[in-house]
Amino acid sequence: MSTDIPETIDVITREEEHLSRSGRVELVSSTIEVSKLRERFQEFMSGLQAIITVHTPSDSPFQLNEIQFTAEITANGDFKLLGTGVGVEASSAVTFVLQRKLAEK
Repeated sequence: MSTDIPETIDVITREEEHLSRSGRVELVSSTIEVSKLRERFQEFMSGLQAIITVHTPSDSPFQLNEIQFTAEITANGDFKLLGTGVGVEASSAVTFVLQRKLAEK
């Protein structure tokens, strides 16, 4: 059994440019360098962290514990946030769940 980290990963996504003549979504397969995908993921997560920075007043009875984001990975390895109304097209999307860290004692 090999423990080598792969240098590339195959991603199957929908064709971004256009629909086929039949109106169906075309799927494309691409090979992306793991290092490039890691870099794009880190950029995406940094953006998510920037938009969820919420400071709850200490006297508030509520705190934000969990946020879910759904994204897709493009054939170029970009992560794109999916908005509402995407529907069935997002059936193979990636969901990120961010939970608040427990306070250290």
